[in-house]
Amino acid sequence: MKLHKAFGLLIIFLLINMSSAAGNQPSKKQPKPPCRLQVGIAHISTDLFEKFNIRAVKVNASSKCNIPQTNVTITVEIWKKGKLQNHLVLTKTINSSGTTYPGSQVNNFSTYKFCENIARTSYYGVAYSKAFIAGKWQYARHVLSLETIPLNCGT
Repeated sequence: MKLHKAFGLLIIFLLINMSSAAGNQPSKKQPKPPCRLQVGIAHISTDLFEKFNIRAVKVNASSKCNIPQTNVTITVEIWKKGKLQNHLVLTKTINSSGTTYPGSQVNNFSTYKFCENIARTSYYGVAYSKAFIAGKWQYARHVLSLETIPLNCGT
């Protein structure tokens, strides 16, 4: 009888260990989408400040595809937080009419607005794009910055 109980406990123990070991197997990675649009966090442009001693709020965005894309358009908007509602500060669109090959990216690194004063203001970026991919137009919906950052840059 004791041997029967010990054998039953051993079976239960092995089943529990086998099921937990199976649960610890690494899961398969989800495939990346063929194209993605990324927008950066609003910041003071170091390039403009270092080269020209000019303070400006800037937002960068880029489109990266694992397949060829042509006629890429990326629009970046800079928004500032308001008391009652947020305000659009600037919109800038870039066009890349050639073909961008897999793994390459198209950048919009030229969206900035000069600071008029040093008033502390919170900014964020919004980006959207379109590209001709696999014989048809594809649109990336509005993507927002991950954070809203207060900067000493009044516009």
